[in-house]
Amino acid sequence: MSNLETPKASLERDGSPPVPITGNCSLGRTVGNDVVLVDDRVSRRHATIHAQGDREFWLVDLGSRNGTYLNGRRVSQPTRLRDTDRVQIGPFHLTFRLGAGPNDPTVGTVLADQTQVDLRSCPCWLILCDIISSSALHQQASPEEVSVLVGGWFARCKEVIEENGGTINKYLGDGFFAYWSASQPALQHVAQALRDLRRLQAEGRPSFRVVVHHGRVFLGGIPSSGEESLAGPEVNFVFRQEKLAGELRRERLASAAASELLKPLLPAEAAGEHSLPGFPGKFSFFTF
Repeated sequence: MSNLETPKASLERDGSPPVPITGNCSLGRTVGNDVVLVDDRVSRRHATIHAQGDREFWLVDLGSRNGTYLNGRRVSQPTRLRDTDRVQIGPFHLTFRLGAGPNDPTVGTVLADQTQVDLRSCPCWLILCDIISSSALHQQASPEEVSVLVGGWFARCKEVIEENGGTINKYLGDGFFAYWSASQPALQHVAQALRDLRRLQAEGRPSFRVVVHHGRVFLGGIPSSGEESLAGPEVNFVFRQEKLAGELRRERLASAAASELLKPLLPAEAAGEHSLPGFPGKFSFFTF
């Protein structure tokens, strides 16, 4: 690697050249995965490594039958990877490597010049989902059962979001944060994603909350990962909204801004006016 290149993460496997990770990386048995692991003990879509910014990568098991192991422990929820972490999938052992960081004098200037380019303000749809009482779930079921259940839920939610044109921006341990850049087609896609998530909620395996908001955020790409970074008050708002949904024991909660736009496609009922920490005044919310 030359000093002019941004350092990249990679997966090392005995007998094979390292696989660079420049964005999201899928692992599984079938062709089409970024890392193909041919063995009957590996699921077709077994796991993914999700890039969350320039130097943050999370390992997510996708409900595989035989599990994904990180440093000898089965992964039951998205877990952040560190340099030299050992990942085991079936008979395959892989080492996660994270290249030199910003403190490395050979790359610090380059990283500083490339941080947060193309920053822009953009109206977006924001959806936050999280599992209800995830700690109780871990107490009621075996680690293997939790891994399959939670991993399968992440896989199905990921499919719902991506099939409807959205992007999962962050995994949050027991949930995820997704977004759509706002446009008329996005409105229809968001409404369909919410219907699909509502059907998953009806199954109750596991129980989870969905909150949706619409607002203008600061959005920009990070060159080395190709991922968008979202920031601004509206992002903080949807996270406060999720906490409010938990306090109100609501499985679904839409902000007034989201509900007004979704009204022709997804009818909603008033859930009252409530205050949010860090935001002055009270805000109307709706169930859908």
